[in-house]
Amino acid sequence: MEQLFYSNCLIQAIKAKIKNPKKVKITYISPFKNEIFCPHFMWSDGIDDYDFTSNTISKWYQEYWFKGYIRKRTLGFNEKYKKHTI
Repeated sequence: MEQLFYSNCLIQAIKAKIKNPKKVKITYISPFKNEIFCPHFMWSDGIDDYDFTSNTISKWYQEYWFKGYIRKRTLGFNEKYKKHTI
């Protein structure tokens, strides 16, 4: 089970970049290309790809501060997702 906590994808991406500035790469997804109209940030440490997400966002203000978890994906997922949304 994922650890749930309040945050958002930008804060988590910045935290990852601060912890490992040379290896972490942040990927930006435009709100026009996202599933919900909100910018999304994903990050990669060169080993795996990550993002902060929730399955329960229902109100517009929850897009910016919500209870969620860090989702770990295989390396290359973020770039494939970004190309798919363009």
